[in-house]
Amino acid sequence: MPDPITSLGRTTLVKLADEYRIPTMYSSAGLVAIGGLLAYGPSVYDSYRRAAVYVDKILKGAKPADLPGRTR
Repeated sequence: MPDPITSLGRTTLVKLADEYRIPTMYSSAGLVAIGGLLAYGPSVYDSYRRAAVYVDKILKGAKPADLPGRTR
C-alpha cells in the first residue's frame, strides 16, 4: 500500500525485492519503471486528464450534477 514511508524508500524496496527474488506488485507504474515487477492501480495521468475534461465542461456552463460518473 502506498504511504509516505514506502514512498521515500521506494528505490531501496524495489532493489531489495529484486535481490531476494520476492515477487511484488505495486500501486504505481513509477515503481515498475525503476525495476519493480508489476503495477496494478489507477493511472494518475489518466485521472488528471479526466478531471481536466470535467473542469472544461463545468467552465463552459455544464452543471456538475448533470455530468456522468456522479454517485447518488
